[in-house]
Amino acid sequence: MGFFTRCTALFLATSALFNVIFASALPPLVDNKRHFVLTLTWEKISPDGVERDMFLVNGQFPGPLLEMNEGDDVVILVKNESPYNATIHYHGIEMMGTPWSDGVPGISQNHIQPGCAFTQRWKATQRGTFFYHSHSESQVNDGLYGPIVIHPALNTPKPYSMITEDPVSLHAIELAEKRRIPMVLSDWRHITSDKEWEISEQSHIEHICFDSILINGKGNVNCLSPEEQPALTTPGQAALLGLVPGAKLTTKSCLPPDVLAAIPGSPGALPVDLAVIPPDLFNKCTATTGSSDMIEVTKTKCEAEKWIMLDLIGTFGLHTVQVSLDELTMWVVAADANYVEPTAANSILVANGQRYTVLVKLPAEGPSRRYTFRVSSVSDPQILFATSTIDYRVQGSKPAQVYANNTSASASTPWINVRGVNLTSDVVFFDPSAVKPFQPAPIPRDVDKTYKFTMQIDGNNNQWAFNVTRDRDLDTAGVAPPLLFAPRPGLQDNHTITVPSEASWVDYVMQVPVGQPPHPVHAHGRHFYVLGQGSGAFKWDSVAEAVQDVPELFNLVNPPLRDTFPTPASSLEAAWLVLRRPSDNPGVWFLHCHIMSHLQGGMSMVIQDGTDDLPEIPKEFLDWSCQA
Repeated sequence: MGFFTRCTALFLATSALFNVIFASALPPLVDNKRHFVLTLTWEKISPDGVERDMFLVNGQFPGPLLEMNEGDDVVILVKNESPYNATIHYHGIEMMGTPWSDGVPGISQNHIQPGCAFTQRWKATQRGTFFYHSHSESQVNDGLYGPIVIHPALNTPKPYSMITEDPVSLHAIELAEKRRIPMVLSDWRHITSDKEWEISEQSHIEHICFDSILINGKGNVNCLSPEEQPALTTPGQAALLGLVPGAKLTTKSCLPPDVLAAIPGSPGALPVDLAVIPPDLFNKCTATTGSSDMIEVTKTKCEAEKWIMLDLIGTFGLHTVQVSLDELTMWVVAADANYVEPTAANSILVANGQRYTVLVKLPAEGPSRRYTFRVSSVSDPQILFATSTIDYRVQGSKPAQVYANNTSASASTPWINVRGVNLTSDVVFFDPSAVKPFQPAPIPRDVDKTYKFTMQIDGNNNQWAFNVTRDRDLDTAGVAPPLLFAPRPGLQDNHTITVPSEASWVDYVMQVPVGQPPHPVHAHGRHFYVLGQGSGAFKWDSVAEAVQDVPELFNLVNPPLRDTFPTPASSLEAAWLVLRRPSDNPGVWFLHCHIMSHLQGGMSMVIQDGTDDLPEIPKEFLDWSCQA
């Protein structure tokens, strides 16, 4: 048997075997349902080389990957063996017809108290990459999150042929899809979220300083010298430092507390007390060699091409980052789990709560090689960065030579620096506003309702409002019966809107005053279309009027379909963002900024969708109570 005949036979056998192995890797169906158990504990581990108390899920961090197939009925038992109240939200999952499983305390359920368990049931009506996380206070900053992959149903149309029509390449891409690699990206502190919030409340400023960025739960503390910082300081940082004469970045490369204190609040702000802030939180940086994520990829002699699929998952508490893979091109094929027309890029902006699925073609020939995967924050509060490694091994060639410090002898050439800035003029940055859905569904030109919100500081700069005044109900979330169980029909105020049952489509206009950072807006219950954005005041009574006046700022043909999208920065002038969302999933849903300190500071709204047509709540949810 010749080489190519042997390879063809092996190729077919391996493909068939892989399909069997892939199917068996999923949790078995029980009563035609996909079952999972998530056990929450509170333990000490050292993700970046510094030990702290944090959440583990099933004894690991990040939590385990939940894999399922499109169309599965999903049952998840959450067992809270930690000392804190908690809930689990499935970020990006629309919960069609099952609003009681959305995991928001005070909205869809009560807290799961220590020693108690709660079962969530929902149908996987979507496909793609999602993640689960706590929706209690800022427990995301304590590590309570993990990835979700919903594999597409058979015969699902996919955009891969827009990259290549070569059948060999397409088969390699399909294999990469089945072997997709989660890249869970997070910012990390050495203090608990409770302690951080206590200091923020006592000092009356937002605490924006982190210690590291983690990739799949691994990382190091990186410290820049005072000599390195000036060249990496962004114009936005420089403007903020200018609020205090002579101010400089701290040893953690953060904006210092006196600069944060100088950021104006709103009327009624309390006096700032910087004395309660421990100096180490901003001014002590000790480099560590904690751990680094290493992903091994092997190309066999029988493979003509090698592709990998990476799921970029932004589980950040605060930061927005640029992501790149040295020397290689990433093809964006999905955004927030929705297929898009493939777009080639060298660096991708990932905001808090967003996900991107990318395909990467690795070299077919040549030696084994290590490529550096880079994550660089572009947020003004801090210079923060991390790396991991793709260890690419070509069968038959020597492994990449590695030095004692685990660096490659032939280091890959970066596209971006630690601040996410391009190092050469030919770097291609992905534009999230220009991405087009794959096989887009038509959207209506007219809507039934329009709501406008003003996202701003409400008091001190650690107190935030989604619409003029902050939502103080979050302080007691989960104490009273959930709002879903006792909705308030017709209520319209700064914290709650009621969408009439007869309304099919709704426009949400986010207005951001001058001086605001980008706010990653996340909607529960349904994804939305990013219709348009611009600078200055939104001076129109309706989106239709705005489209008629400035049509170049809107896309009514094939706008991006997302569940999380940031408002434009408004450093120099006000800005606005328009989202168009269907209102066909009756329930009580959350709409909020996904920055943890902003959410805990009150930047949230409740959407009551079709309260006249709410599905009947199953008895097991109505009757649930904690039996510790």
